[in-house]
Amino acid sequence: MAYQTRGRDPLLDSSMAEAIEKRGKELAGLVLLAIGMMATAMILSYHPDDPSWMSATDAPVKNWMGHLGASLAATVFMVIGWGALGFAIMICAWGLRFTLHRGEDRAVSRLIFAPIWLALLSLFAATLTPGTSWVATHSFGLGGLFGDTVLATFLGIMPFGAGLSLKLLSLIMAGLAITVGLFVLGASRRELLLAARFLLVGLIMTYVALRSALGRGATGA
Repeated sequence: MAYQTRGRDPLLDSSMAEAIEKRGKELAGLVLLAIGMMATAMILSYHPDDPSWMSATDAPVKNWMGHLGASLAATVFMVIGWGALGFAIMICAWGLRFTLHRGEDRAVSRLIFAPIWLALLSLFAATLTPGTSWVATHSFGLGGLFGDTVLATFLGIMPFGAGLSLKLLSLIMAGLAITVGLFVLGASRRELLLAARFLLVGLIMTYVALRSALGRGATGA
């Protein structure tokens, strides 16, 4: 004996499911933005004298995120130095994309290259000359231990002198960091074209304004 089963109606219609999905993405974006802002505060307020697992001291914590922020910042800075700023930029950028629904579908395919971008940022920071205060309080350069190690390897295999090799590596790493960074942050061709158009229009307007100001100055003189 055969039984006929009546198809069940979906619990939510397509429009309701789409609305819930959008609100969920917006909530995830707001959470990412909050985490990104906390990460930014933690990194920008990094101080080598803060108490952490590497430094036992009774001095008050200067990091804006407290003891936890000081410990995390000390660890990240030791590994990749100022390349840590890429963490905060990346989290904030994707938080905005999820909140505004701007290319959030590209997150998985782009973020798998995030470690490469952070490594490039660390290498670029390692090519920069640290200030006296940094040298006095750190046993590594601006790119952390990772940046120092890889930079030393590159300098050893380059056929030029140390000074020229360092400048070339700095330019190369800066270009690669910008290129890979735009990809990791989800930039599309349309967005790049709009940004280029905005910059071009801004340059033209600035030139016109300067020329007008110089013309008025010459007339007054």
